[in-house]
Amino acid sequence: METNREDGAANGTTGLNKSPFCSKLRTKKYYFLNGPAMVEGDLLDASNDCWCKETMQRVGPDGVVVDPEDCQKGRGCYNG
Repeated sequence: METNREDGAANGTTGLNKSPFCSKLRTKKYYFLNGPAMVEGDLLDASNDCWCKETMQRVGPDGVVVDPEDCQKGRGCYNG
């Protein structure tokens, strides 16, 4: 079961420690985080495998590959 990390109030985050990455970005390491991912290393392991929670694929709803470098503010499908 996935915890809801999208709601900052639910996990005690504020704007100061909000992740720069899209809230729909998923990786294996995501499920072991104790707080918001602040750098790529918080999300990526040796496999560099990631996917979009919305599409459940390695491409986002905009048809572009999903990765922490690109899944940030400014991308059309970004969800903070």
